[in-house]
Amino acid sequence: MYKIEIDKMCRCAKDEEKLIKEYTSKEFKSKEEAEWEALKLANHANANWCKKHRFYAYEEDSIIRIAVELSCPKEV
Repeated sequence: MYKIEIDKMCRCAKDEEKLIKEYTSKEFKSKEEAEWEALKLANHANANWCKKHRFYAYEEDSIIRIAVELSCPKEV
């Protein structure tokens, strides 16, 4: 099983906690499905959040992580 986690969520994401929980509370049967969903969330973040940060997805064991590029000055 695969999961999605978000590293160092910045404040601009706080308004989207419900959406984030939708993605991070699920377990996925395949790595491809988890990657696809993580990319969808990262793309949503890049298109709709504050646009000061860039989000990307990467794999770490059975977890697909979404991270903020470089350090975010308003980390939560």
